[in-house]
Amino acid sequence: MALTKKQHVDHTKSQHQLYQTALLAHHKHPVGFELAINADASYEGVNPACGDEITVSCEIKHQGELSVIKAIAFHGDSCAICRASASIMCQEAQGITLVEAMLMAQQLTGALSTNISMIGELAEQFSPLLMIQQFPVRKQCALLPWNTLMETLKCLQDQP
Repeated sequence: MALTKKQHVDHTKSQHQLYQTALLAHHKHPVGFELAINADASYEGVNPACGDEITVSCEIKHQGELSVIKAIAFHGDSCAICRASASIMCQEAQGITLVEAMLMAQQLTGALSTNISMIGELAEQFSPLLMIQQFPVRKQCALLPWNTLMETLKCLQDQP
């Protein structure tokens, strides 16, 4: 059954409020914020446009030939969107391999940067962040943690 135009507008507003609520929840209770870990690598990212500064740190566990993110944390001064994005990143990256984390970060940054839709599990995981696609000025805030994570992962790849 097709939605009427009013039902579609109401549904869209409802989804927008749901995603906004999810972002605010991550901002108020961020996952991995100022978490003490035994970091194997850290990287500081800066958004010169708004002044957000964030450091992402990763602790790695080696399982045979695989390197897995045992713990991930962030700290710094940032806006609500940057902090919420970093929280979602910490929630999703812990326990996955470095390759999976890099792929996830590349897919999310690509989707946010180019307004491409994500499908499947990733779309569900990152639906609150994908709402930011509607606000071009705020994209850099959401992207900063993910770009910083990719630099952190590159530091790990460069280690012997």
